[in-house]
Formats: sequence, structure tokens, C-alpha cells
Amino acid sequence: MSLLPILWALKSAPVVDAQERAILVALAESAWSDGTDAFPSKKTIAEIAVVDWKTVQRRLRTLTERRLIAQGNQKAAAYIPEHFRPTVYDLLIPYSWYPDIEQVNAERKGRGKAPLTAEGRPDLAPAPPKKRRADKGKPRPKKDLAEADAGGGVYKTPGDNDPQTGQEGGLQDPGVGSTSPPGGVYESQRGGLEDPQPSPANPPRDTPRPSFPPQAANEEEGGTDGTRAADAEEEAPKAQQQTPNPGVSLLLAIGAKKPELLLTGKTLKDQGLTVAGMLLSGWTEQHLWQVIAGRPLPNPVKTSVGGVIAGRLRDAMAAPPPSSIPPQGGSPFQQADESTPAPASWKVKQATVASGAHAECVGDDGMCGRPVVDGTPFCLRCTNQPANAPF
Repeated sequence: MSLLPILWALKSAPVVDAQERAILVALAESAWSDGTDAFPSKKTIAEIAVVDWKTVQRRLRTLTERRLIAQGNQKAAAYIPEHFRPTVYDLLIPYSWYPDIEQVNAERKGRGKAPLTAEGRPDLAPAPPKKRRADKGKPRPKKDLAEADAGGGVYKTPGDNDPQTGQEGGLQDPGVGSTSPPGGVYESQRGGLEDPQPSPANPPRDTPRPSFPPQAANEEEGGTDGTRAADAEEEAPKAQQQTPNPGVSLLLAIGAKKPELLLTGKTLKDQGLTVAGMLLSGWTEQHLWQVIAGRPLPNPVKTSVGGVIAGRLRDAMAAPPPSSIPPQGGSPFQQADESTPAPASWKVKQATVASGAHAECVGDDGMCGRPVVDGTPFCLRCTNQPANAPF
């Protein structure tokens, strides 16, 4: 709340080490200018000081014993729930440290507190000396020669004035004046590592790979190891994937003629599979064009264009496929004329439209879309079956 406690904690507080200073700064960050009413949680102090919360707890106890801090008025944190309420601390900043004690006392008077005095905030004792390590200044114990030999990198000669080698005992390079064999790998008296099959100094460079015969090296790049056959196998499914779905092609053609019926994405793929299946079962493109685009969209569209087209295809599949004889003349994508046979349900639809009733069924939460019965907003199915009947 004030910069004065932070400056005291950073520069003048008699702390022992960096952990105490960081914890004291975390407390000062939330204190008033007189150092009172600091109550951050231990977790918050640990995050600011980058220490463990147990370290915070231990250091707060130490700072309290040395009278750098003390427990303050716990009512300052009374608004926090009791099971979350932290301890309120006061930073005991000395009276003599403040550069403008009148301003601090004026602030305390505004909060209904008595002014600070030299007796109430005496000077603090200097920080105790930092504890030294118990082994500081003591020489490190020398490693035993046997341990050094076991660690590798140091070779021990057989002994002092060995009669076989004439060398004096001690430590020396295993490759100079010792009984070890020359080279980078040697076997010690206790056993060691030895290369069972040393590699030649200059291996042949023109050794052919075992994955293809030598004569294949002269072929053009990419023609060995069956890569051309593999490429052909990979291209086959790609070519199949690029083959257009006739159902998707028909839906795209309808969408090009009538943009309000254009489908995209997963809806186009799903309905394209349905249209392709109907083409295989005997439906012609002219009839499917009439099924999908022969009627205008309902106004308003209560579901989606994909839902309306799906309902129309579902109604058409309820009847057997009509005659596959295309109309005389015209484009295969031209809309069917009046001579094109239509399912029986369409006749009910046409009759209801002529009578001024609803155009499509509003059952199934507006997803039905079937022709309605005269005088009702529902189709024959939704009128005669319960609401939870399966499709």
C-alpha cells in the first residue's frame, strides 16, 4: 500500500540472508506506511519470494523472534472467511528510520490510531552472523588409490621397483612405460573391455547396399528398392479419391442452378452418398432433380437447407423408384416436366398447398418437412404415430 515499508525491507532491514529479505519485502508490499496490517497468505509470500511455503513459515517465526515483525490487529482481515484468513503482521520499522514521521503519524491519525513514538518503535538489533558450513576451511579427504583405479582413467603400476619392468611404483599414463598393450583399448589385470572385432582403418567406399543389386546403382534416381512400385501403389488410392461422387456432382449442379439449395462440407458429403445410393437403386438424375429442387424451400426454414433436402430424399425413398426413362429432349439436369411421375405423398402436398394450408410438417421439432394433411400442420406419419415413435 505504501513504498516506505518496501524501501526499508530492501535496504535497511537487518536480515540474515536473501530468503529473509524476500519474505520481508513480500510482507511490506501489502503494509501501510507505518508497517501495519500486512496479511498476505503464505502461498502468496512463497510465490513472491520463490521459496517453499514451509520455508515461509519457518522464516516468519525467526523474524518474529528477532522483533523485525510482530502479530498485528487481526481484525484487519476479518472480512476474509475464517478458514482462508491469514495472520496479520506489523513490520516494526524503527521510529528513527522514517524521513518524515509527521506525515506517517498524520496518516495513522486519519485511520484512528495513535502516533508512532521512539519508545514504541525502538531501533532494531543488527542481524546475527550468518551460519557457516561445518566443513568450511577443512581440506577435502584424498581419494584412495584403489578407488581412483576403479574409477578408470588412472593406471597403477605393479609396485615399487618392480623387478619385471624396472619402473618405480606410482601413477602414470597407461600408454607410456607400462605393461599395458598399446592402443586406445587395453585390458587391465582385473579385467576390462576389449574390442572383439576391430574395424579396418580404411573401410571400402564402393560397397553396394544389400537392399538392391549393384547394377541398380546406374539407374535413374528413384528407380531402386521398389520405390516406383510403391509410388504407383500410393497413387492408386489417390486417383480413387479424386473420382467424383455422382451424388455430390448432382447436388453441386443443383446448387449451381439454385444457390439457395447449395450444400457444402460434411452435409454435401453425407447427402451425396444418399443420392448416389438412390441412383444405383434405379432413380434417374431427372427424378432426383425434381425431388430436391421441384419445390421451393419453406418460408421460413425452421431447420437448415441440408435438413430440408434430407427430408425430401427420405420421403422419396419411401416409394419405389419411378421409371428410368428420361424425358424427350433437354439437358439431363433440366427439371422434369409435368409428365414426370411423382410419389403419392407429393399429391397430398400439392392439394394442401392449393388449399392454403401449411406447406411442410412441423413435427419432430420442425425437422420432419413431410407433406401435411389438409387443415393441420402435421403429416400423416406425425398425425397417426406418437411423438416418440421411431423413424
